[in-house]
Amino acid sequence: MRIARLPLLLAAAFVVSPAAAKDAAKLRPATATEIRQTLTKTADLKDGKNGYQYRVGSRIGYKISDGEICVLQQRRNECVTVYTDGKRLETIDRRGNRSFLN
Repeated sequence: MRIARLPLLLAAAFVVSPAAAKDAAKLRPATATEIRQTLTKTADLKDGKNGYQYRVGSRIGYKISDGEICVLQQRRNECVTVYTDGKRLETIDRRGNRSFLN
């Protein structure tokens, strides 16, 4: 009896309210300029040979492009997608976790 309810529960969990769908429709990929304006100390970054930018003396590399920020640390690359509604920047990682940059 419990197994029979499982598909119904899963279907209910994925229903999106009209208000949430309306908010998601307002989001667009953030431009690299918008991301750089929001993040602090991006002017301190220097170009590296591998396409990433580094702070002087740091081994952590950053690649900022339209709609994406990638961080290179200890040969591992992690990227997040960046969206904006024109006011706030929202990041979404590969696991679907969301957070705000501002």
